[in-house]
Amino acid sequence: MKQRFTFGRRLATVLTTAAAATALLAGTAVAAPTPQPTADLAAAEAGLRSAAAGDPAAAAAVERLVAAPKDVKGAVTPVFTLPGQIFPVPAYSDTGQGGEVLGQLYGSGVATNMNKEFRFGFFGGPGTIADDQTGAELNVVWYSLANGTSGITRLDQNNKVVPTVISSAPLNVGSGMVVGAVYGNLKHKVGPKAEDVVTSTIWWPSMGIVTA
Repeated sequence: MKQRFTFGRRLATVLTTAAAATALLAGTAVAAPTPQPTADLAAAEAGLRSAAAGDPAAAAAVERLVAAPKDVKGAVTPVFTLPGQIFPVPAYSDTGQGGEVLGQLYGSGVATNMNKEFRFGFFGGPGTIADDQTGAELNVVWYSLANGTSGITRLDQNNKVVPTVISSAPLNVGSGMVVGAVYGNLKHKVGPKAEDVVTSTIWWPSMGIVTA
């Protein structure tokens, strides 16, 4: 199955995905002018595990990331490009696109800070994100490396901040670095008819360390 493609191949797509995704936030993202500092990935993993405790779906998503080889997790460097930040590790789903190299590449998590409102979000295909998400649930499990706060937050505000992005409500995460992982499922409109809706289920979460 396509899930068996190596993590090395997935890692090779990270920079390509991020470059393509930058176009999505064109005009909102600001390039980082200085080299980015590193983050404590072990602390990020432990924090996500703690935040996901008690929620089987969140815990499963976090464990899949924690079990990834070091070369994959090494791609999770902090992103400092407010107001738009794209998660460097993309999501894969049962409806994702790609061939022998890309596998089932689906989309990426983002974080925005428009109008002084910090939000997590996600963009991906096929088609466009459906307005009616009844029966689907997309979440982000997050942990602040700066102050230890954490949570699991629903992404349910479509086109609220940036077109084609489904976002969370504004979050008070404090300031500093925050790690997040987007998991769950999302409905997409793929045609003109009411029944032209596809549900995508993420099997590989999108992960990023961003700044608030």
